[in-house]
Amino acid sequence: MPSLSPEEVEQRLTSVHCAICKGDRFGIDRRFMQPDGEWRGVCMKCRYSFPVYTDMEFYQRTQPDIPYRLKEIACRVCQHRGVTLDFRITMSVREAIYFVTCLGCHTKFPEQSSLEAFE
Repeated sequence: MPSLSPEEVEQRLTSVHCAICKGDRFGIDRRFMQPDGEWRGVCMKCRYSFPVYTDMEFYQRTQPDIPYRLKEIACRVCQHRGVTLDFRITMSVREAIYFVTCLGCHTKFPEQSSLEAFE
């Protein structure tokens, strides 16, 4: 069960840009919110939609490389290495983004995923 509210996810999505129009205002389409934590994000400018995944416990259990990758991500503020994965999006087939929180100073920031490039 996801622990983030749709409002929290919408607020954090403002730190990335739409793959189509480069806008930075997004919404969560509540009609498509699944109980397994799969939601739909929508750009408010061009209406482009993309998947938002909020069940990170299941994701980390099924993707064995993720815990190692999270230990290596450095915070943009304090440079501490190690983050928690809050949710992730697949903005396009070439761009997956993790939304993480620093374990040191609790700064929340997006991190480009190098593990989910589909090229």
